[in-house]
Amino acid sequence: MPEQPRPAANTSLFGEPRAPGDFSTERLRWLIDLRWVAMLGVLIAAGFAAAGKYPGINWPVMIAVVVLGSSYNALLRRRLQRVGARAGSLQAVSQALIDMLMLTIVLWSAGGIENPFMGFYIFHVALIAVLGGPRATLMAAAAAFSMAGLLALASFDPRLQLGSWDPEPVWDTFAHVAAFVVTLTAASYVVSHAAREVRDREEALKSARDRAALEYQVMSNTLDELAAGLEVVDPDGSLAWRNRRAEQLNTDIVLGGPWRCPSSRVCERLSVEGETGECPVTRALGSGEGGRCRFSLRVDRSERAFEMMTFPLAGRAGHQRVMNLYVDRSAAMVQERQLLLAERLASLGRIAQGVAHELNTPLATIRTLATDMRDAIAVYRKAEREERAQLADDVTADIEESAALIRSETRRLAKITHALLAGGDLVRPKLEQGVSLGSVVERARALVWAGLREGPTLEVNPGVYALHVAADADRLMQVLVNALQNAVDAMRAHPESGTMIRVHGQGDAREVVLYVDDEGPGVDPAIVERLFEPFATTKPPGEGTGLGLYTSYMLVRAMDGDLSLATRPTGGARATLRLPAAEPPETAVTTYF
Repeated sequence: MPEQPRPAANTSLFGEPRAPGDFSTERLRWLIDLRWVAMLGVLIAAGFAAAGKYPGINWPVMIAVVVLGSSYNALLRRRLQRVGARAGSLQAVSQALIDMLMLTIVLWSAGGIENPFMGFYIFHVALIAVLGGPRATLMAAAAAFSMAGLLALASFDPRLQLGSWDPEPVWDTFAHVAAFVVTLTAASYVVSHAAREVRDREEALKSARDRAALEYQVMSNTLDELAAGLEVVDPDGSLAWRNRRAEQLNTDIVLGGPWRCPSSRVCERLSVEGETGECPVTRALGSGEGGRCRFSLRVDRSERAFEMMTFPLAGRAGHQRVMNLYVDRSAAMVQERQLLLAERLASLGRIAQGVAHELNTPLATIRTLATDMRDAIAVYRKAEREERAQLADDVTADIEESAALIRSETRRLAKITHALLAGGDLVRPKLEQGVSLGSVVERARALVWAGLREGPTLEVNPGVYALHVAADADRLMQVLVNALQNAVDAMRAHPESGTMIRVHGQGDAREVVLYVDDEGPGVDPAIVERLFEPFATTKPPGEGTGLGLYTSYMLVRAMDGDLSLATRPTGGARATLRLPAAEPPETAVTTYF
């Protein structure tokens, strides 16, 4: 889109030309034109003298003045046209003084004070008065008196005379009449020119006032239609101006009266540094620093929330005005509250889902173990008396193992409920040093395979039993249960893929890495970017909450570790668990945080 042309600096809001600020340049051009007329008059007078009509006049001097004056005038006009700079009043006055000096030389060569054109000094004084004002007029009058005095002095000493005035009577009369006519005409012209300039200035000033009034009216009408309130406060704290919206917000004050805050309630006062107890308007009037505040106000029978922003306005002679801008923030605050409520509800939903997931795992384990115990007792009861003696030890061991696991899971449930009642975080661990990875893997194996009648086989590399980490054993077991359960579910959903789940690891003095590999279909590419987001799952509805990996990831991160899941190059998925390494249990120390 082409750039729109900007209005010139001397145009108004509506593109109309403004009157120039001063007429100095135009006056200088006018003075140059007058000088051409003066040079022509001197040339004519020199011609009469050369013809013998005024034998005492030194006409070569007059010709020299004409040549020098015309040359200087031409150079001045050319410079003014080429440079185009604005001329000051002082320059115009100085040019008029040069003309007065040339008049003195011409009179000196033409008889001095006896020449009838001595009255032409009046024209030059009037001319300088028009160009420069009262001060320049006094200077011109003083210069005219001085130059006339020099001419009078020259009349008493023949050695100082350049010419004399001794024409024949008829030509003397002609000269006096010509001097009167020329002086009167020139003075009339200067006065009429000055009057025309005054009229032009008055018209320009009137036009400027009309444009300013129109622009003010347009701007005022525009600001009155704003939805925001706008007002200006004078340095003495009185209200200087306001638009319609600001008047609706603060009907208790009038223009010219002392400004008061629209709200009578305590507001939230803010500044660029932060919260202060000082009203931003008072602060802006005192120190010249802007600020803002928020307050509630009842407008149109409803409670509205407003924000007032103050901006210092530089005035004349250092006086500081302040502009106040009132913006209705009600809709934004309602949206902010709705968003905050939605975030709280979403957070509550995530907590509820997390609690359900946390409780569901041990409850499912207890249910499976209870079923196993019931089945074992049923087998024992159905057996003959002779067989019961043989089954007693196996059933007892099975029941004791199941009971131990049930007690362990009930402890987990108790910890979860205690954390909720205490307002704690479900993923906040109790860090223990020297936790054996092997023992945690075995506990997780017992829970996952407790009720598993058929499915994949778990193979644990012996090196895992030598690895120790700094972790929360119960939380770590929960992570491994989730990883193993996901592997079992993936392989049971695709029985043709494989039958083996392998757990192996490695470690050094700083970090331990544990791998859980399965022979399932691998990670679904459609969900790989959202694996650890809440509610991300590929399981059918009702079989997964989508919080298992999310919870596991948060637990591992809380233990200063990392959890990742990817598809192996040879097929199947690999869960990689990284945790800080720890010393064996002999030097174990428990840390709470």
